[in-house]
Amino acid sequence: MNKITNRIAITIAIVMMTMACTSDKKPKTSHTNKQILQDITEIKAIGKIIPSEDWAIIASTTAAIIKQVLIKEGDTVQAGELLVLLDKGNITLDIEQEQTKLNAAVTENRTTVEDIEKANLNLKELQAKYETSKRLFAQNAESKEVMETDLTSWRQQELTLKGLQEKRRAQQIKEHEQYLQIQKIQNQENDFNIKARKSGIIMDLTAKVGQSVGNANELGKIVNVSNPIIEAEVDELFAQDVKIGQSVSILPVGRKDNPTTGQIFYISPILSNKSILYETANEGEDRRVRKIKIQVNNNNQLPINAKVDCTIKMK
Repeated sequence: MNKITNRIAITIAIVMMTMACTSDKKPKTSHTNKQILQDITEIKAIGKIIPSEDWAIIASTTAAIIKQVLIKEGDTVQAGELLVLLDKGNITLDIEQEQTKLNAAVTENRTTVEDIEKANLNLKELQAKYETSKRLFAQNAESKEVMETDLTSWRQQELTLKGLQEKRRAQQIKEHEQYLQIQKIQNQENDFNIKARKSGIIMDLTAKVGQSVGNANELGKIVNVSNPIIEAEVDELFAQDVKIGQSVSILPVGRKDNPTTGQIFYISPILSNKSILYETANEGEDRRVRKIKIQVNNNNQLPINAKVDCTIKMK
């Protein structure tokens, strides 16, 4: 009985001590997210240097073997510049053969034109002869047989002229088709010359002499690095606070020297998962981000694909 009484007394004492301690503590005030954001003057974001324009792929549009590579990686090229020559095979001979056929068609056509001119003159002479015999027949100075013979000769010449004109039209069609055939082969010949689709610097070049290529093979890239931009990601907590035109301070990751500046010119309308800009899987899963793009005020020798720390000025 004494033990039970002691336990009850100890329990009451502990409760009284706890209540006393609790009564001495005052509630702490906490800042809301809104208040915290009002105190923030800068937002940190991680970004990557990218070209302002898409890559241009160096590729063949036909299956062939590389005959000559005229550029090397790192070269600066202009749009339309010849980069790689492919073996044309017998295509040059094909053009010569088709050109011979076209020359023959042109000659044949020219001969027909001359025949038409002669037939026209002959037709006029026969018409005039018939008109004369018809007039003489009306004066009883020419026989009916002669007049009818002259008429038949005139009509036959009309048919001859008509036949020549139809022949001329057919030859024109043939000549045009032959011309189109040559154009088709010449266009195919152009496919054996791989040219730059845009101006920029050659990167990731894999083309080698003797290499067999098809229209699905990528031989390299052309990138314009003169005006790079930054693609960056802002944590979703600050997604509503970034605005177009805000100033940004930019530094290569891990360095504090050689800074540059820029301005936000694009803000994504949606939130996305973190990208490969982040080092670990956990970093890419814990929160979402809002993607932005930053116009760099000066190149400052920032290499393409380099990661950079971005400080967005809020105030």
